[in-house]
Amino acid sequence: MTDSPIMDAYENWETQARGHRAGAFPTEVLRSLEALLPRCIKTSAETGCGKSTILFSNLSADHTIFCLDDRRYKDDSSVQFYTDCPLTRLDRVRAVFGPTQHTLPRYEHPHSYDVVLIDGPHGWPFPEMEYYSFYPHIAPGGLLILDDCHIPTIGRMADVLAEDEMWHLEGFVSCTGIFRRTDAPLFDPTGDGWWEQRYNRRRISMQSEFHLDEGKPVETVSRLRLSARLHGELLPPIDGEENFPGIPSMVPPPPGAVPVPPLGTAGVLDVLRRWRREHRN
Repeated sequence: MTDSPIMDAYENWETQARGHRAGAFPTEVLRSLEALLPRCIKTSAETGCGKSTILFSNLSADHTIFCLDDRRYKDDSSVQFYTDCPLTRLDRVRAVFGPTQHTLPRYEHPHSYDVVLIDGPHGWPFPEMEYYSFYPHIAPGGLLILDDCHIPTIGRMADVLAEDEMWHLEGFVSCTGIFRRTDAPLFDPTGDGWWEQRYNRRRISMQSEFHLDEGKPVETVSRLRLSARLHGELLPPIDGEENFPGIPSMVPPPPGAVPVPPLGTAGVLDVLRRWRREHRN
């Protein structure tokens, strides 16, 4: 018996029936998440859908997805992908269709969540907008999973969360960050309070009354250089990185990785097109 029986069964189905059509989440990352997540989740939610929906429908009694209804794309549809998979427990899945920029602010959450995955639109400020809609509803002890932290703006968001009193950075699976909600009071979603937040207090002028003197600020996530690791670049070691607290499952660069030369404009566009195909939601 492995630690990820659901993804074992999924991989067998994918190989025999469908091939690799939905690429939003690498199977190995979901396999690791399955091993880390509780076996019985009461309530969960995610932005985007696909392979992760298959997994959550088996772990969670009540899973809500916020995503685009892309069934018109047929074989390229992420919605069709999870609905067609025989492993998906559709009776546990509730779909809210539409751009999350519109649906989430209007949605009345009927309960708190034990697990939330943010993996919808990746451009700034959309992941932060999704976080704003979810964070008051994540139960103490619950998990916030933030995908694609190699994208600089999402990495910065992860840096802020890593220093926030409400969150403890549990670790990473590849570029997916896992945060646990602490017992700290809820940061008022209709207030201000920037002067109470550690990320701000550690970086404001030492002459300010709000300055928090705890040594030099560390960009916990940004300094891991996740994008470079993802592309197999050889990186010089960072002092103390091997002892980094809360990063137990960081995936190292592949063996024999070679430095990647700078990309010209055409190369960048090529990478973006490939990334969009692989991360279609």
